[in-house]
Amino acid sequence: MKLQRDFDVIDAFVESTTARACAIKLNLSYQVVFNRYEQIRKLLIRHSHDYYEYKRDKLDEFEEYMYICQSKKKDYTNIIESQNFITFAYEEKVYNFLLPSLKRFQTKPSGNNSEVAHQNEFKKFMLTNRISKLKTLENTIIKFWRFFEVFITPYKGVKSEYFLSYLKEAEFKFNYNKKEQKEILTYLWSLEHSS
Repeated sequence: MKLQRDFDVIDAFVESTTARACAIKLNLSYQVVFNRYEQIRKLLIRHSHDYYEYKRDKLDEFEEYMYICQSKKKDYTNIIESQNFITFAYEEKVYNFLLPSLKRFQTKPSGNNSEVAHQNEFKKFMLTNRISKLKTLENTIIKFWRFFEVFITPYKGVKSEYFLSYLKEAEFKFNYNKKEQKEILTYLWSLEHSS
């Protein structure tokens, strides 16, 4: 019965059902479903890394991306709070590598116009120092970024400590159709909980 409940949670995860809606549907506590979703996301991170290691020699394109939640995009000063990652493409799939926080570049203002000057310098730096190797303008990486922006918007901003989990969830859902997602997650979950 417990295993069936776990598989029902996996089904809800694959269908992108929120933890709250899943808890109501399955008559479980929100905390139980939230914890299961977090366990699933951890499995996805491992699966993503293992698959990347297996396919690493097939990587043919990559580009750096900065994600800023929709509500903060209008003010360029928020760029320092963005999540910076590199997306690699191979065989119409993607792998994402989270880069260190840009906050390490933030300096404290020391004069009236120093903050504006710093922002302008930082903007110039980001425009001229992107990591990129693309063959075409319309590619798997761009398709993933569009997918990711739609995927992440309902969360209305994700805390930085959880961002990697959500990025990897988006990556997984982009790389596999729902049938494949369910098969992979069922296998990973069974493997993890077989003892």
